[in-house]
Amino acid sequence: MRQIIRQLVLIVMISIGLQSNVSAEPNASAQGSQSFMSLKSAQKMVEAVQQAAMVRDLRLVISVYDQHGQLKYFRRMDDTSVGSIQVAQLKGATSANFPVTTRQLAERSASLPANPYASIPGFVLLPGGVPVFDSAGRHVGSIGVSGATPDLDEECAKIGADSYTEV
Repeated sequence: MRQIIRQLVLIVMISIGLQSNVSAEPNASAQGSQSFMSLKSAQKMVEAVQQAAMVRDLRLVISVYDQHGQLKYFRRMDDTSVGSIQVAQLKGATSANFPVTTRQLAERSASLPANPYASIPGFVLLPGGVPVFDSAGRHVGSIGVSGATPDLDEECAKIGADSYTEV
């Protein structure tokens, strides 16, 4: 009898373990109302930014983050500064954590006593981080761009965010 109970407990434990195995990025039908950014969507945004950069004769670093603040896709164009790598990543991560542009966050912070957002480790308050929303208005991630002036970085990041399609 004890052996049967042990086997039943083992079977239940194994079936619970199998049921809890979920994909890090389930397909949209499995997610219901929650949306996520696919790798293909991230790549298309980066292509749009790179095209805009080439037209403007800019060399940029582009980082795309999911809505959880995790790096999804990264590209460093030739002849970019090493410092732009970290700045692009910080801009993207900042905008993923606060789904507003890094410019808006900087303005909000500057309007408060002691500029509080400026003291948060791992955040950057330079234009060039832009949130990305799906067609239903759900936050799906962000894009961070660095390598030119902050205004040009933001302009190119907006081009990337505006090119987002659910693929």
